[in-house]
Amino acid sequence: MLPPHENPTDRFFEKFGRTMTVMTTTETVTCKAFLQPLRYKNKMYLSGTLTEIGYDTLRKFVLICPASVDITEVDGIHVKLKFGDDDFCVDHCEKVFFGETPLYYWAIVHQNNDWRS
Repeated sequence: MLPPHENPTDRFFEKFGRTMTVMTTTETVTCKAFLQPLRYKNKMYLSGTLTEIGYDTLRKFVLICPASVDITEVDGIHVKLKFGDDDFCVDHCEKVFFGETPLYYWAIVHQNNDWRS
């Protein structure tokens, strides 16, 4: 069992993740996370555009980020996620647990650069 308040995935995110900024109406938090294009079941890209992080066909991506950073809706308002110059919105997310300890969020996000000012 894990010691209280120790999350083994935090070091992994910090060492290997890309910088992500999470913005809500009340706060902005920066953390490290993983983002890659959503693939078909057979892991083949039938068509699409080659991006820095892989082929993108649907503008949908898989995101994995620390459980300490809440990416769920706040009062019915989506949070804004930023990786560099690209903005994303969460379509679906789940918090993954080990026993009673939350380890990370797993989410499907879509690119939404309409938020740019």
